[in-house]
Amino acid sequence: MQTYQTLAPAYVELLTKAVGHKNKLEYFNEYREYKATGAPFKNVVKNETGEFLELATGVEIPLSQIISLNNVFFPGYEDYEEVLGMRCSR
Repeated sequence: MQTYQTLAPAYVELLTKAVGHKNKLEYFNEYREYKATGAPFKNVVKNETGEFLELATGVEIPLSQIISLNNVFFPGYEDYEEVLGMRCSR
């Protein structure tokens, strides 16, 4: 069973406040593939394996795999936009 790290409370609060609103979310799926969605958020869920963002589509995303929410970059991904720009310019 895989467990996931939790986020600082400020980021969890940011996600919780975004529930029910239109958002731009960037994240990695379980295969480490980049994904982006505008699907509504259903809830932030905590269980025995970690904390997850549940989308209205039923997809659950580990909070540690969220890259950004509405262009606010999450811990560990602060430089992601710059890195992606360098990759695409080659």
